[in-house]
Amino acid sequence: MLVERDEWIDVFRELLPRDDWQDLVRVQVSQHSYPFEVKLLERSLKQNPHIDDFSDWTVRSHMIMTDDSQLDRFLEHLVIEQQEMATKAEVTLIIQKQGQGIVRVTNDYVSMYGVAYEELDDVGTEYENFFDAVLPHATFPVEVVFCGRNVLENDDSIHVMILHDSNWQAVFEEHLLHLLNRKEVTTGLFSKDVRPTQQTLENFMSEFSLLMAYNFIVTRDATDRFGMLDHFCTNGKIAHFGKIDNGKTSFN
Repeated sequence: MLVERDEWIDVFRELLPRDDWQDLVRVQVSQHSYPFEVKLLERSLKQNPHIDDFSDWTVRSHMIMTDDSQLDRFLEHLVIEQQEMATKAEVTLIIQKQGQGIVRVTNDYVSMYGVAYEELDDVGTEYENFFDAVLPHATFPVEVVFCGRNVLENDDSIHVMILHDSNWQAVFEEHLLHLLNRKEVTTGLFSKDVRPTQQTLENFMSEFSLLMAYNFIVTRDATDRFGMLDHFCTNGKIAHFGKIDNGKTSFN
């Protein structure tokens, strides 16, 4: 059941395996018609830290884009350094049409407008509900990014997998069950001193619940349709965003 439409969603750039934020910009723009207003803003750390108030930000460039080639040339030479916390300055790219924002890129995340959210079903785990909602509408292969930062250390908390069919359980068992052996796993069904003789997918889904802060899952199919579920950005709901009519595969 779709419960909201035309909302914003933030995707942390570290959850994009290739930091291909330019692709997300193109995905968003492709769903609208030209022309677009494009602004590139910068602030120092001494200025207003609130992202929605740009009144005291410095305008580095401000232009009207009229076609794809113009936008591609602009994005090709644009560098927005990825960093979790700005140390010198913060940069924000804003693309909007008739005053309505379409996409916004900062040093640490990409914000997109026009997202549909779906409530989790009462039956099943959040993983099962998520894939039941996302995969029937997906074009394979589907890239899956899992982040278990609620449990794991930052440097090794993000894992990328490829689904070639709807059997996500087998892929998770192959690529993620070993995480239950990590020293950081100290709560839930078992502790670091008491390990089960056979680790199961059920163990994993309990230890790495997506309703816990800092645990994320993001999917991207071959047509650039995205799905996302986490505690913060989607508030425990399933978010659907991106285009669904492009048959070109975006990753190998």
